[in-house]
Amino acid sequence: MTFVLLQAESKPANAFQEELYALNPCDRKSTLNNQFSKRKRHKRESLSQEAHYKFPVDNGEQVLNVDLKGRDSSSRCSEESITICFSEKTKASQARSSYTRRHANGEAVVLVDEGEPDAIKETEQVDQVVERKVTKIYYPSRVDPESVEICCSDMESLAPEAYLSSTIMNFYIRYLQKTKLHADVDAYHFFNTYFYQKLKEAVLTKQNEKEASFVRLRRWWKGVNIFEKAYIFLPIHEDLHWSLVIICIPDKEDQLGPILLHLDSLGLHSSESLFATIRKFLVQEWKFLRQGEVPALPISDKIWENLPRRINENIIPVPQQRNEYDCGLFVLFFMERFIEQVHGRLKKKDFAMFGRRWFKPEEASCLRMKIRCILKIEFKNASED
Repeated sequence: MTFVLLQAESKPANAFQEELYALNPCDRKSTLNNQFSKRKRHKRESLSQEAHYKFPVDNGEQVLNVDLKGRDSSSRCSEESITICFSEKTKASQARSSYTRRHANGEAVVLVDEGEPDAIKETEQVDQVVERKVTKIYYPSRVDPESVEICCSDMESLAPEAYLSSTIMNFYIRYLQKTKLHADVDAYHFFNTYFYQKLKEAVLTKQNEKEASFVRLRRWWKGVNIFEKAYIFLPIHEDLHWSLVIICIPDKEDQLGPILLHLDSLGLHSSESLFATIRKFLVQEWKFLRQGEVPALPISDKIWENLPRRINENIIPVPQQRNEYDCGLFVLFFMERFIEQVHGRLKKKDFAMFGRRWFKPEEASCLRMKIRCILKIEFKNASED
């Protein structure tokens, strides 16, 4: 295979931009990653200074490399929804980054793979499947109270090396709710990507205004008792980086309070800071519920009475991304993988699945292609309707 170096000012064909043109983008601000400044790297050593709760396991280590279902994780990337849109040849071409930008001696260059012209043409043909007249869809439907409005231009954040936008993140979170939960749907609660910032604002309000602030915040989970849920997923977006916190409510028989898990594919977010904010959230909700008649909860009375002191915190070792722009994809894959592997309420044995070898990093990166494929099908269906 041969590669040709092109000067920075040359303009190679961009299949992804042609795709967006074919979709007839809405008139809204571009979300390509050129609007992001390069995120500042934090030293990983600072994480070792954070105190956190650790679950004991049999061999004395916190993490074991075990897949609870005994599956080979290397097979997970070849999903049916991807193969119906992209040929194996197309995927191989994209894996070699035909349009990956590099820098040499301070001058931008483009690597062009001359060996796969047919694959590029196949991708361009697939991009034409969406009717131009449809510029906006609502997922899962316009009448759904939690529907996500998606404009064609939102797909720009699915371009190679782009950072995922909140719209795309929230779309796939809803997609997981619709396709992955099935019988366990009542065990989960998903906050969207905007919630954590509102929570921080409520936590930082003055003491005499804090109660009123949390009353307004409570509208985000109106009618839901979060302490009845087995899992609450909370995506975090700070400093141009995504990470995930999962709040777990164990079985009453385990005599444990809420368990906080922080999963970060770059180790950039301060777990200590996130835990402090979410702890205040849980304590405020605990105080509110205690004012009335508390329904039956999957928490023992002894733990419930002392809940503020029984909140456990865990920094979870997870596979690390190999670039600076796939953090959103990793957060979505954390959710998907967790839902597939953990059934019922969290047990101590479930911690054995975590670790740097929980899955291969490229499996998470494959979501970029999968989400694009799903959205193109949604736009196509909308045009036919």
